[in-house]
Amino acid sequence: FGTLTKDELVVICQVPFSQPLFLMCMLCVWTLANFGEMKATLTQARRVWCLETTGRGLAVEAEVTPEGVKVLGCSLLMKMIATIFVTIPRMVVACILLYLGCRWLAATPDFNNLILNCLALSFVLDLNSLLYRTIMPRRDQVDAAKTCVQKNEILEPSLLNYTIDLVWLVLAVAW
Repeated sequence: FGTLTKDELVVICQVPFSQPLFLMCMLCVWTLANFGEMKATLTQARRVWCLETTGRGLAVEAEVTPEGVKVLGCSLLMKMIATIFVTIPRMVVACILLYLGCRWLAATPDFNNLILNCLALSFVLDLNSLLYRTIMPRRDQVDAAKTCVQKNEILEPSLLNYTIDLVWLVLAVAW
């Protein structure tokens, strides 16, 4: 460092690896955002697979209530279609975004661009919601909001529920 000019030292000090704690915090935030997407996807898949298996083909059993439609069960084929065309692609995209996003953030040359790249990655992660809100007709959005999958979840506080969330946090820090 003694042979470097003042300008070269300023440039070197702007590299995110010069402040590893800050970089690790940014990577941890990005990882938690991706894990949130993964957790939501797995929760959705678990709800579908916990539904009662009814009928054949594309059968779905539902109950119409004043609040909307409550899905009570569906065929095994519908569960597999939901897994193949919704769950697996969302998980693959989240995993790829996590991996490439961490690499991209780590390779960012300065702190200003690190913050901008974090915002850009968050935009990419939320792109599906943006497209849904923008492209889907309002009537379909209302119908989707009024349709709910019967929840077979334990909502009371329990050690298991807290432990599962803690595991996500530990995995994010370890990543």
